[in-house]
Amino acid sequence: MSSKLGTICIVLTAIAFGTMEISLKIAGTAFTPFQLTFLRFLVGGLLLMPLALRDMKKRHIHLNRSDIAYLAVLGLVNICFSMILFQIGVNMANAGLAAIVFSSNPVFVMIFSYFIIHEAFTRKKAITLVLSIVGLIIVANPVAIIESGNFGLLVSAAAAVSFALYTTLGKLRIAKLGGNVENAFSFLLGCFFLFFILLFHGDPILGGINSSTIWPLIYCSLVVTGFGYLCFMKAIELTGPSNASFAFFIKPVIALILSAIILSEPITMNAVIGLVLILLGCTMAGPIEHLLFRHHAVGEIEGRKNHPAWIREDAECPLVITISREFGSGGRNIGKLVARKLGVPYYDTAILNMTRKEHPQTFEAWRREKDNHLGPLLAKVYDDYVHYSTGYESKRQEMFNDESDVIRELTNGKSCVIVGRLANYILRKRPNTFNVFISSDPDWAVQRIMLREHVDADTAMKIRNRVNKERRDHCMYCTDSYWGYGANYDMSLKSSDYGVVKTADLILAAAQHRLTISKDELNPVTKDNARDEKTTAVPED
Repeated sequence: MSSKLGTICIVLTAIAFGTMEISLKIAGTAFTPFQLTFLRFLVGGLLLMPLALRDMKKRHIHLNRSDIAYLAVLGLVNICFSMILFQIGVNMANAGLAAIVFSSNPVFVMIFSYFIIHEAFTRKKAITLVLSIVGLIIVANPVAIIESGNFGLLVSAAAAVSFALYTTLGKLRIAKLGGNVENAFSFLLGCFFLFFILLFHGDPILGGINSSTIWPLIYCSLVVTGFGYLCFMKAIELTGPSNASFAFFIKPVIALILSAIILSEPITMNAVIGLVLILLGCTMAGPIEHLLFRHHAVGEIEGRKNHPAWIREDAECPLVITISREFGSGGRNIGKLVARKLGVPYYDTAILNMTRKEHPQTFEAWRREKDNHLGPLLAKVYDDYVHYSTGYESKRQEMFNDESDVIRELTNGKSCVIVGRLANYILRKRPNTFNVFISSDPDWAVQRIMLREHVDADTAMKIRNRVNKERRDHCMYCTDSYWGYGANYDMSLKSSDYGVVKTADLILAAAQHRLTISKDELNPVTKDNARDEKTTAVPED
């Protein structure tokens, strides 16, 4: 039931926000930009306030002076700058094109995030920036702007930039306050500032409202700003931020189509091409990066630094063995044997329980959201767009980040054996880490699964295939690398060839050998044998 209701909320959110530019353009003929913005966000803030108060009580949130000042800044940036500029831009320009230009705000979120919250500006983000800027230029058509003297789309672009600043600033305390609290209080505080601007500017507050103008005002205030945000917050509650934010993904498409139907605005080729480029920039930068810059093998972990040359006995960074394994290969038993023989702690699902204890809210949200029917690539692409556009991380990514923190803490100056949890990727820059991948013959794995799960052979094979697919997809989503790819491990072996005990012995022998091997042995090309190789080389034809 909650899934169906969540889907309904997403659809209603998309419709409400998709008709925003159209309703603002219609209402903008009867009200000034300052007046319309004040009224609609006053209504929106009041409608969201009950949800904000509920969250504050539920999560024991107490606003101090610093929080109030922070929310006031959010309101000032969003209401008094971004939304005023957006209203002016919609009044001046084509509503559908204004929606497309405003949908580019995730691009500017990346830029602000680099300077304000110090998120890395990666090559993938640079590709997003280039594609989206090109799309913006195609949509805005600077030549047409100069010829017509209508700068409405430029004003809409300024609104997108300032809204991106609001989104980025919102990330600073979103974990503490939550979306309902940030939106409700920032809306009302922004209206507080806007009230004095209205008085100073001499604009009416309630003037101009009559039987013909009341309906577009009600739609802008109640449906778009109030009902739209309520549906969005309810969708987040029921389906998670990643699924709920799908409404923002399709919003410009809805706006472009409805503006053509309701306002008779033409859908130009420039608008379609520009919209496609902007959406491609916000979603497909990762795959494009792999096509353009394949400096490491497909599926290989990038930035790995625990090469054998770095393996040494080190009191500050003792040996850690990570074991990734196929389901049914006996990896867990092998890991326990290795840990017992080394006399060090063993961790597997205990890490998940530690994460659950330290981050219970993230764990519960992840548990509700984890059944994602998108493939790992599409899921990652879409969640990247959500992160850029709304500031939300997917619960899957938050859970992985929290697990990563737990694993780094467990291995900080300590030796242990870790099975699963993508520990080989998490510890890729930690020296003195030995990474193993264990596979097995399918029939051997099936026999083990049958004994453990008390199922027949067909069911055991289905379980094996399903779990291995889940592990492969999870690895691709979180690490952008292939699960089981040989270059990502120091040792790969089949437990079905050696048995559980002998496999554990082989891992121990290999890891201990790594502790004694020299750099010259790893790179045995000295001056003498380099000269020999040169003199004995076969001349080319």
